[in-house]
Amino acid sequence: MQIDDGPWQQTRLAHDPSPDLWRQWTYRWDATPGRHTLCPRATDATGTAQTVPRVPPFPDGATGWHTVTVT
Repeated sequence: MQIDDGPWQQTRLAHDPSPDLWRQWTYRWDATPGRHTLCPRATDATGTAQTVPRVPPFPDGATGWHTVTVT
């Protein structure tokens, strides 16, 4: 998880029922007032990080960094 272009932070992953499913995650954050951009980034079992460009799921799986702005 990255907040406002800061350093990448570890998140807490939920139980992994299957290697073929997406996993939920959580991150505890003491937010300061104002507008913030949040960017999660997935990694695979080998530690390879998700790439920045968005790519459709077919044929090799979706990728790309998604961001959301919160206030």
